[in-house]
Amino acid sequence: MTTSTQDQNDFFLRVFATVAMLGPILLVMIAGALPEGLARGQLIVFGHYGIVAVLAAALVLRTAYGFGFSRAFQLAPSNPNHSVTT
Repeated sequence: MTTSTQDQNDFFLRVFATVAMLGPILLVMIAGALPEGLARGQLIVFGHYGIVAVLAAALVLRTAYGFGFSRAFQLAPSNPNHSVTT
């Protein structure tokens, strides 16, 4: 599988940065189409909470993904006769 970059970490960081920059911009542009009032303010505030939650979840999943492989690579040499059954 190939990506637009040489390293998977570079691709993740580029996508992460794009969401972090364009998410709030698009949110404010969408909210700008709404009439003045409480609903507009709530959309902006809760929309930013949503963006932060998505970014935090992406960081947690990326960290877990990295630790999972490093843990698997540590366990493999410790038990070379272990067979995986499906």
